[in-house]
Amino acid sequence: MSPMERPAAESAISAALMAQWDPLGVRDTPGVHEDYVPFAHEIYTMLIRGASDTQVGRYLHQLERDTFGHPELEAGDLSPVLKTLRALERTI
Repeated sequence: MSPMERPAAESAISAALMAQWDPLGVRDTPGVHEDYVPFAHEIYTMLIRGASDTQVGRYLHQLERDTFGHPELEAGDLSPVLKTLRALERTI
């Protein structure tokens, strides 16, 4: 099996963020949502550079707090999305 190309991997990462993280709560709103696409690039880079779950989790919590204005989400469990990101990591 050949590795997933970066654009496809970033698209899959963005979809995982939407499905399992979604601090904006737009998942169930009809339409195309590209709210998390800009962050998929950074997460892809983190994964290929060997970032730990703690590092990726800190990044996501930083986005919740600083970018999306939801500091109350910082205590949330990120293990489902981290598990999905690790599965994607094995394909890149």
